[in-house]
Amino acid sequence: PVKDHEWNISIQKRLPFGTAVTASYVGSYGDGLIADNSLNNVAPGLYTNLQAAKPYSAFGSIDLYENSGKNWYNSGQLKLERRFAKGVSYTLSYAFSKNIDQNGADSIYTTPTPFAPVGYNRGLASYNHTSILSANVIWEIPVGRGRAYGGSMNRLADGIVGGWEFVPIYLYSSGAPLSFSVPGATLGNGWGTRPNLVGNPSISNPGPGLWFNPAAFAAPGAYLFGNSGIGILAGPSSQVANLSLDKKFALGEKRYLQFRWEAFNAFNHA
Repeated sequence: PVKDHEWNISIQKRLPFGTAVTASYVGSYGDGLIADNSLNNVAPGLYTNLQAAKPYSAFGSIDLYENSGKNWYNSGQLKLERRFAKGVSYTLSYAFSKNIDQNGADSIYTTPTPFAPVGYNRGLASYNHTSILSANVIWEIPVGRGRAYGGSMNRLADGIVGGWEFVPIYLYSSGAPLSFSVPGATLGNGWGTRPNLVGNPSISNPGPGLWFNPAAFAAPGAYLFGNSGIGILAGPSSQVANLSLDKKFALGEKRYLQFRWEAFNAFNHA
């Protein structure tokens, strides 16, 4: 059966200017998660007739979905927020986390490699993002009738420069973990492996032309498992800034018309 355990602890403190800060630890452990296990396999080696060597030689691959996956999640989280007051509200949240999967718990389409050494099928989940930061602000620009500046301006001027609201939103996520593989079914039993790690795969200025150090990897010998792990290098991060500027035009007491200008990924960050 699937077993899911979750726990957390939080401390909240009130700060000046209507702001509160919350620090939390959040963790979970999942056992018996459904994973796709491949049967009808043989150990790595040289086979003159691989099909005949299989336990059930009359069949090809056999998939068995069973409760063999595990998952561990641990994170430290920080949140700073101010409820809407005097025309301003904001929220900033950050999470530093690690998510580990074992035996194909990453996805029902992730199949553990059979006959692998201990720990070979355990590593960072494909959806692990070590750092996640989000920030948003709602700011009623204090210009116009009923606001701090220009409260007595005429309606025509107020209709042009008064009553605007600015809403910036920023989202950052560190890159998803990358794993490396050796081309071909190098184990001889129809399965492949990962390369050996012989150096530092990281480079100082990764970019589209070169994201990692290729010289850090080497193909293992025939029918041998490589020693590089799952998710040993982070992929490209994501940074998105969305901007919104809007204004409401009153149409009586119960209705209004809103003008809204929005820019998604405003700074065109790839």
